[in-house]
Order: sequence, then structure tokens, then C-alpha cells
Amino acid sequence: MDFTREVVVPAALSEILGRIFAFLFDSFPRPAPGASRELHRRRLERLLGNIGSMVEEAEGRHITNQQLLSHLKALTAGMYRGRFALEATDLDAVLLDGDDDDDDDADATDAASASASASANGVVVGKRSSFSLLPSPFGKAAKRSRVTSLVLGAAGAQDGGTTERLAAVVEELEALTRDYMREFIMLVQGYPRKVHRPVRTTLYMDRCVFGRHVEKERVVDFLLHRPPPGRAPFLSALAVVGAKKVGKTTLVKHACDDERVRGHFARVRWFETPDVVRAGGRPGQTAWASDGPEYLAGVRCILADPRLAAAEGRSLLVFEDAWPVDEAAWAALAASPTALADGSKVLLTCRDADLARLGTAEPVVLHTLQQEEYWYYFKAFAFGGADPREHPRIAAVAREISEHLERTFLDARVLGTLLRANFDARFWRRVLTAIVKCERRPMHVGVLLELLPVNGRLQSYGYCRSPPKFTVQDVLSARATSDRGDQSEEGFTIHLCRETLYMDHWYSITFKNDGPPPPQQQQPRVVTAP
Repeated sequence: MDFTREVVVPAALSEILGRIFAFLFDSFPRPAPGASRELHRRRLERLLGNIGSMVEEAEGRHITNQQLLSHLKALTAGMYRGRFALEATDLDAVLLDGDDDDDDDADATDAASASASASANGVVVGKRSSFSLLPSPFGKAAKRSRVTSLVLGAAGAQDGGTTERLAAVVEELEALTRDYMREFIMLVQGYPRKVHRPVRTTLYMDRCVFGRHVEKERVVDFLLHRPPPGRAPFLSALAVVGAKKVGKTTLVKHACDDERVRGHFARVRWFETPDVVRAGGRPGQTAWASDGPEYLAGVRCILADPRLAAAEGRSLLVFEDAWPVDEAAWAALAASPTALADGSKVLLTCRDADLARLGTAEPVVLHTLQQEEYWYYFKAFAFGGADPREHPRIAAVAREISEHLERTFLDARVLGTLLRANFDARFWRRVLTAIVKCERRPMHVGVLLELLPVNGRLQSYGYCRSPPKFTVQDVLSARATSDRGDQSEEGFTIHLCRETLYMDHWYSITFKNDGPPPPQQQQPRVVTAP
């Protein structure tokens, strides 16, 4: 009897209740996969609206608190991830309607050729390879799957994967804003507004500190900080550390262009490495070792320049691509009084993390942009004002191109501008093929050498003060070869992009005709120490 009451009856009741709850659960209508995806999409749109307003409000203020800046950076990264997922969902919906059925065979042929050519040359194609564009016997569903996989990866290739990705992004953004949104807004509103706001359009993209707002505020905060006068260290220095082409000089230019910095310093002087080592070298010296004493000696000469000493007001000295120097010798230099006015500052851009110890403040370390954030920078140049959802096949190729780039700002500007000027799917696939096969760095130079019909050899690439006569479009349309005239004997320079921040100059590439190179003036030679 006890066994029946203690074991059998509870087990029977449990079974009966389980069946009742299961029946009731099955009776309620379940949302269809499309409805569930639409629900997550609306939640994500609402979250992105709230986060976007928070980021815009914060970026319009002079924030100096490092914790607030860190939270702003997390909000910005989450905002781009959410927009990225939302755009991929919209692309999936467009492809589901089957509105872009043309050029499928051309897509498959060109993509297969790109991958085959890359394999023949020993190039390893990334995880989102061009084989994703091969034809499939399953019609529109397979087409939608393979194109969406270019945007979201394998997890987003099916409807269920897209819904799961949306749900994961929504959960991440809700967790990011759940506990701190109200306090963040209240604290941000306590900081003063900026006088001028950069216009976020492709016309003024070079004046926007894209993806580096927090780092810029850190640099500006250091520059505006006033140390006690007459006390060691007399030389206040900050190191901006990062890999090649990650945007160190661009960040410093943005900081120097800030209205607060312009009003704080009487003058800003820029020094490149050849200028510094020439100042510290012996008369007639033409070769320097990268770990030699000339660089530090050159810095000493610049700090003792009587023109800086005689000038009134604070000075900001920027040393680009600084060489390694002896830490003890630098410490002695910083502890010695200088001829500069009180409050003068020094900025060092460098690739060596060891140079970060030379600064009197915590260094600013730059990393490459996240893929979602870099996609929006690249898309601004490649599409301009066009909506990628109206061109889903081109958007898929653009996403593939963005994946293969090394996330440098100059690659996005040069190649994105080239793509926008040739808004054609076949040309974009040619660019993708060239990128997959490219082994030269910087990548945009290697791609241009592959695409441009130029008879000659590459001489140089870099910035110049006067605008070149020809553009990339001129060369692609063969206008440059017909208009060169008397310049054909020497070659010509092609304009790639223009930079108006801090100084007005043009980024260009120069070709020379084949044959013996013309005599050139002897340039200083730098010997890198082993």
C-alpha cells in the first residue's frame, strides 16, 4: 500500500500531467520560420535605432572619461554587427523573390575561372571562396543560399541559420544595452558639445575619423592635458603604435585637425624619418642604420631648434614612423629642460611596441577594423549612394572583395572608388579575380598593375602636391595612351584618390616606359640593422 501511494500514484500523475501539457502546447499555433525571422528583424531594427542615437550623441560630445569611451567603442562595434546582420537578411529576402536572375552563368564562369587561376598560381582562397558562386541544380533556393553565405557565412546560408544569427545579434545587443543605457546617456550629456561635426558622406569621407573615434579622443585628451610647469619630465610624449597601413598617421592628422587642438597649440610641425636622421647625421652621410644613434641625435637637434625656441606659444611635434632609440638616452632627454614652451607635446607613430615605453602616457594601440565595420567603410566608396539591396549579385561580389582585402583604409578608398566608377558585375568580378591572385603589397597597387592596360614599368606610388593629369578611368578607356603626346617618352602619373585632411594632396601611381631608366638624383640610403 505504501509502495502504491509513494511510487505508483506520483508516477501516474506525472505521466498524465505531462501528456496534458504536451497536448496544450501542441494546440497553440507556432510561428512560422518567416514570422520568427521578421520578429527578430523588427527587434533588431528597434535596438539599432536606440544604439545609433546613443552613438551619435556620444560622438558629438567631448568625452574624456576612459570608461565611457570604452563603452562607446563596444556600442559602435555592436551597432555595425547588427547592421551587418540586418543587411544580410534584407539581401536574403531580395534573392528569395528571384528578381536578379540574370548573369548567373557569367557569375559561375568568372568565379570558377578566378578560383581555378588562383589555385594554379598557388594562392589559397579564403573560407568564402569564389566556388560559392558555382551553379546549383536547386534553382532560386540554392542561389539565395550561396549568395547569403557570402554575406553571413555558412551559418546564415539557410532560413534557420539566418534566424539564429538574427536572434544571437539581438541577444548580444540587448545584453549590451540592458544595464547601462540610461546611465550612459546621463553621463554623456554632462560633457560639452562639439562645435563642428564632420559630414558622414562619401564626399567628405576623408574628414571622418571612421572607426577611430575613441582612439582620437584619447590622443586629444593627452594633447590638451597641461602638466605642472617646471617639473620633470619636461618632454611629454605619446606613442601611437600599430601595424603598417593601419591608420596611425591618419589618426594623428584627425587629432591635429580637431578645433580644440588647433586652438591649444600655436604651431604643429611634422617630421618624417629622413628629415630626422639627416638632422642628426654627419655632413655628407648618405646611409644610416635603423638602430643607429642618428635618429635620437636628430630629435635633439630639432628640440633645440632656435626657431622653435624663439616662437611664442606651445608647439606640437609629430614624428612619423619613429625609429627605435635607446630607452635610457631618451629618458635623459625627456628629463632635461628644452627650449620649447611649457605645455608643448610630442607624438610618435611607430610599428615597434617597444617604442611605446618612451611615452609619458599610456600608448594608443591601433588594430585593424572588425570585418563588419570595414565592410561599411568599403561599401561607402564602392556603392556611394546606391542601395546594395537593389543590386544583390553585385553586393555579393563586393562582400567577397571586402573579405579578401587586408582591411586597410587605402585599399578600400582606391579599389572602392574604382568599383563605383565601373558599376558593372563583370568588371567587379575581374577585380575579385585580380585580388585573389594578387601577391604584391600594398594590394591596391598589385590589383591596378593587373587591371590597367599600361605598357611600362612601375616607378613609384605615393602622395604628390599637384594633381596628376590622368585618372584610372582615363587609362581604362585608353584616353591616357592617346593623350600623352610628348609625355610618352617619360611615362605618366595616374591619380588614385585625393586627401584634403590637414593638407591637400593627391595619392597617385607613376609608370615609366620600358628601357633604360632616366638618371636620378642620389637619394639617402637606409640600411636596416639585422
